[in-house]
Amino acid sequence: MIEIPPPGEYRLDPARCRIGVSGTHLFGMSTVDGTFPLVGGVVVVADPVTESLVTAEIDATGLTTGERLRDTELQSRRFLHGREHPLITFTEGRPVAAGPKWQLDGIVTVRGTAGRVRCAIDAVQVSPEGFSARAATVVDRFAFGLTYGKRLGGREFTLTLDVTAVRS
Repeated sequence: MIEIPPPGEYRLDPARCRIGVSGTHLFGMSTVDGTFPLVGGVVVVADPVTESLVTAEIDATGLTTGERLRDTELQSRRFLHGREHPLITFTEGRPVAAGPKWQLDGIVTVRGTAGRVRCAIDAVQVSPEGFSARAATVVDRFAFGLTYGKRLGGREFTLTLDVTAVRS
């Protein structure tokens, strides 16, 4: 169910947000799941809601998959290059009506490469302190310059966003 939050400014609460990532590995025979920590973000809910704006920063250096060696490799120059590009940003996020459902359209920047993404919003639940939301999208890693290991790892991965925003 999707509830529209009241107009106003909300802050994404990093302690109550989870950015999940899932993709294939070993020629598609295995799935790798991981999480990124959220640094912060702002949601400005407008009236009309289509004029709302979302921005967020994700800690690229904090990706964890449960295997230290893989995490180190994903931080290397071959993939995220976290030392030089520590943040993944989401900017210009705008809600878009898609029939009876909603999507969040915005620009993601990874390793200095920006690309448009559209997240399907699965749920938004309003609470007295703000709201929580769940959304997901499939991202083509090649579009962001993450082309190392083309045959070893999958080209697409799924991002799942579970966020909580509190009134500023």
